[in-house]
Amino acid sequence: MTCLRLYSGRILSNGMISSRVPKPSRTSEQRGTVGQHWPEEPDDLLDHHGPWNKISEAVKNDHRQLEAYYVRMTKSDDPAYQEEYQNAFIWKLSRHSIAEEIVLYPNLERCVEKGNYMASQDRHEHYKLKRELKRFQKLRPSSPEFMPTLERLWKELKTHMQEEEAHDLVKLEEAITDSKSRAIADSFEYWKDASPTRSHPWVPNTPPWETVVGSIVAPWDRMMDKWRKWPPAEDITGQPGARSGPM
Repeated sequence: MTCLRLYSGRILSNGMISSRVPKPSRTSEQRGTVGQHWPEEPDDLLDHHGPWNKISEAVKNDHRQLEAYYVRMTKSDDPAYQEEYQNAFIWKLSRHSIAEEIVLYPNLERCVEKGNYMASQDRHEHYKLKRELKRFQKLRPSSPEFMPTLERLWKELKTHMQEEEAHDLVKLEEAITDSKSRAIADSFEYWKDASPTRSHPWVPNTPPWETVVGSIVAPWDRMMDKWRKWPPAEDITGQPGARSGPM
């Protein structure tokens, strides 16, 4: 299906992303599943928005990092260590979800057959995840509810990520050119850096209101991030200790 309108990486003065008219892609690539860990992002790319050639690479890299943070929390019984990765997990998932809603899902709607339905389902799943994440971010690792809440959150999140990788991203990549896929990835990385870093389920989940409200909430989140505990910057690249993060 030919995509008639597409968000690219160019940001207009009103904060929205410009439109282009791409040609349909002739090929698609196989997608991985949750559990297949990717190599860490090279350190010399951390200062750039979107070191990815495809939007599927950018999204799946975030999925791999979220999985790594989850594993670190569940494999440790050190509350201080768990708190560091709890903050990293919240930071990553909050920004990732909003960037998907601003960039990925509108492109599904514009470029993919039945994309409106796919995006609607994804946004509904995001709302449930945000509510669970909101509960999780209020808990300390010493709380008896910490691990059960994390497990519930991860169960829903893992299913959502698997569906995105096996279906949504495949359909989108088939509908767009490689150059447009990279442009979407650039926009995705841009909006992650501009998004709130904590869960706020009440924030609208569609542009333009999501971008407006998010721009108001994000500075407060980032100010509070300065007082939170984070893993070492060299542990997992692209996480809060990196130069693009809150530290």
